[in-house]
Amino acid sequence: MHDYDEDNDGRFPDENPVEVRYPRSKQEEQGDRERWPWLPGTIVEQCGPDEWYVCVVARELAVMEDDRPAADSTPSDDLFFPCCFRDSSEIRPHTTSGSPGFTTWPGASR
Repeated sequence: MHDYDEDNDGRFPDENPVEVRYPRSKQEEQGDRERWPWLPGTIVEQCGPDEWYVCVVARELAVMEDDRPAADSTPSDDLFFPCCFRDSSEIRPHTTSGSPGFTTWPGASR
């Protein structure tokens, strides 16, 4: 069990799996933000009253430590994932139906 974090209000506790809106491509990034897909993520920390730093744990976005794209055969421990700041409207609790399992956030980049 995790220690209580007084800097987190408990809506999205640190290290908990969530789903987060995040673009998978430059084309999506330039489109309507409300149409960005919900991707698996993990809360790194709460940064403000309604702001969290989230690691997006989607293998298709993973890179190597030097920012090169990761090959499909790359072991999970060697992957680095993008992180982003999001408010509560762009984060929702992780659902288990049809989503890959994950419990902790791996390396982060960008």
